[in-house]
Amino acid sequence: MSEEKEIDSTDGDQASLENLMLLSELSNELPSVRSISAYGEINEEQGKIITTSLNCLKELGRKEEPNEKMGVSDISYEPIDLLLSTEGGNVQDMFAIYDCMRDIRKECDINTFGVGKVMSAGILLLAGGSPGKRRVGKHCRLMMHSVQGGHFGSIKELETDIREVRWYQEQFIKALVEETKLSYKELKSIFRKKTDTYFDAEQAVKWGIADEIV
Repeated sequence: MSEEKEIDSTDGDQASLENLMLLSELSNELPSVRSISAYGEINEEQGKIITTSLNCLKELGRKEEPNEKMGVSDISYEPIDLLLSTEGGNVQDMFAIYDCMRDIRKECDINTFGVGKVMSAGILLLAGGSPGKRRVGKHCRLMMHSVQGGHFGSIKELETDIREVRWYQEQFIKALVEETKLSYKELKSIFRKKTDTYFDAEQAVKWGIADEIV
């Protein structure tokens, strides 16, 4: 999971509009399909597509039912499935997706499903699904490591970059404490090794990163 930012030359507004139009068309053709696939690197383009898709699918799944007793309509939302198979990626884009998930799941369940590989930034996205709705494939391989970054420039610039990496590391740990069964102390111990920590689906459930093995 890297803190270094990639440059995206795509026009964000135009791409978001195209994504919304595509999702609307898909919703009309396949109303029962409410899933997003996050394959490969978590980067700015991936983050843009996932956050746009999550918000669009939430609104497309909105249902209103009259409540005669209260004189108002009860509003509910159809759940969204988020399929993950990723080696990780940019920490900033990970948090963009995660914060979007946190906001949406207040009203709409997000069912996460990790398959193949869920590593680095992907760990928090898998754990960030709605409680009880996080699944992981039996043969999925998972991995955690500390936040990493590429540092160049003057000493002052390096000091600033290092502070940023430490800040993201702290936020990453706090988020995992909130979403999993792992304590702050346990996570600090894992990341202190400064090596990749690989584990299987069974360990993911034990640590509270997922709820069920499929």
